Amino acid sequence: LIDEYASKVPCDIDELCKFKGVGRKTANLTLAKGFNKPAICVDVHVHRICNRIGYVQTKTPDETELVLRKQLPKDLWLDINTILVTFGQNICKPQKPLCEKCSINTFCKKIIK
Repeated sequence: LIDEYASKVPCDIDELCKFKGVGRKTANLTLAKGFNKPAICVDVHVHRICNRIGYVQTKTPDETELVLRKQLPKDLWLDINTILVTFGQNICKPQKPLCEKCSINTFCKKIIK
């Protein structure tokens, strides 16, 4: 970072992913929260919930990110991770989702893997 980027964190996903241990999730989180740039941070919650409700049909978080980039309105990119992580921790839990308390229950396809 010091030598190659003059101590400045790059604001480009490809450059961020060159750092050891930085994948697309962390790079996108850096772009969204650090630079306020439109980016979709897809973690296990976002991946699981988007598939469970039937919004995407993907096998990996990286694949989910690429599909969301095409389908999700850009003005929602910065907030989707925060919204779905909270939703996934409190309502749409991995093992026992609380469907009876869910505000989108009637729209959900309930694809549980």
